[in-house]
Amino acid sequence: MKITFLGTAAATACPLVFCNCPMCAAGWKQKGKDFRRRASALIGEDLIIDLGPDVMTAAFDFGTDIRNIRYWLQTHAHSDHFDAGHLITRWSEYASEGIMPLDLAASRETIRHMSERLSLEEPGASLEKTEWLERLKIRVHSVCHGETVRFGNRRITAVESMHDPQDGSLLYVIEEGEKAFLYATDTLSFTDKAMDLLKKFRLDAVAIDHTYGPGINGGGHLNADQAAEEISRLRHEGILKPEGHAYATHLSHEGMPPHEKLTAFAQAHGYEIAWDGLAVSF
Repeated sequence: MKITFLGTAAATACPLVFCNCPMCAAGWKQKGKDFRRRASALIGEDLIIDLGPDVMTAAFDFGTDIRNIRYWLQTHAHSDHFDAGHLITRWSEYASEGIMPLDLAASRETIRHMSERLSLEEPGASLEKTEWLERLKIRVHSVCHGETVRFGNRRITAVESMHDPQDGSLLYVIEEGEKAFLYATDTLSFTDKAMDLLKKFRLDAVAIDHTYGPGINGGGHLNADQAAEEISRLRHEGILKPEGHAYATHLSHEGMPPHEKLTAFAQAHGYEIAWDGLAVSF
């Protein structure tokens, strides 16, 4: 299984437009690993997690051809994870040619909220109407906690997230052959239901929410200390293999040092800091 991190930032990306904090200053000066797009990931060459606002710039920079994508997992409908402007261009009125079918998995609530955003781009457009699904060449698979879908040779299992229950936020376990990967951004600590489900898996890798720096608390997300605790919990329960990798993603600038210092903190706590363009295979 190959995973490419197309973006590793939280909602505001990094650096913030007007900010002069240490992390943002490092982003302006050093660029590289301190420059972060909004969170998204690619599995292989044909499955994307979250169609966010920065996927096209990431695709150009990292040599990824978005036209190859056939499968799409949406964690939730917040604007930093879903850009309806990308999706509406699949409609023939935009003169797009050679559009290939696309399978989408998301919760029923997320699909509803995505449809609301889509209708702002084109009145009446919806992912809940057959006529519009045909126009956009999209097949929608509504999933909830514990349900699975098969996308090609992969098995996808939805896991509940407490990030925004009203939006139906989900985490996903992606299985490919004997390999398993958990994408767990935009979440609080794993719920008991989530842990009970995750105990059925032996993960080779996990990407986990890491929105705030050490000791900084915010709504609906993990900070560095909490992310380290959740990773340790996954290892202790035997869910993440002893040799399995844990990557932090969805990083904001709040309380965060530049990448080099943050990496040292992560190494001391048993995980790694992902960066835009990081590609890993296992």
